This record gives sequence, structure tokens and C-alpha cells, in this order.
Amino acid sequence: MPRKALKVVTELHIRTVSCPGVHLWAKDYVYLSVCVMGQYQESPCVPAFFPLLLQQKMTFEKIFRFAVDPGDIAVMMECM
Repeated sequence: MPRKALKVVTELHIRTVSCPGVHLWAKDYVYLSVCVMGQYQESPCVPAFFPLLLQQKMTFEKIFRFAVDPGDIAVMMECM
């Protein structure tokens, strides 16, 4: 009997990050760290002032084995 599995692919397009009222005191570079579905990715380093100009695309992919209903995956992702 064939196994059932569902694959979820999430593409995150980040152009800018702003944070009104916040001033970064560091004169170095900063990066954005993103965690989706238990997977971590980091943006390239950019100068430490807002808005952060990233123009970054991040792709996260996960296979949910034994999942047959997309609703089950939605419930699992709410718990993550």
C-alpha cells in the first residue's frame, strides 16, 4: 500500500524590515534570522540602521509523512 505524505513549501520574500521608534546603537552589521517549520535561515549582513534593506527570498520545505488531510497539517503548524 502506498504511503501518504503532503509536502509544504513556503516562500518568504523580504524586502525591508522597519521598526519605528527603534534605534540600533551598533555600528556593525546585522542580519535577520527566520525560523519556519523548525528550519532556520539567515539573511546576508546589512548595515545596522532601519529600514533594513534585504531583498531576500527564503524557501522552506517540509514533508509531512502520514498526513492525508491538509487540515491536519494546519493544526500541526499552529502548534509549532
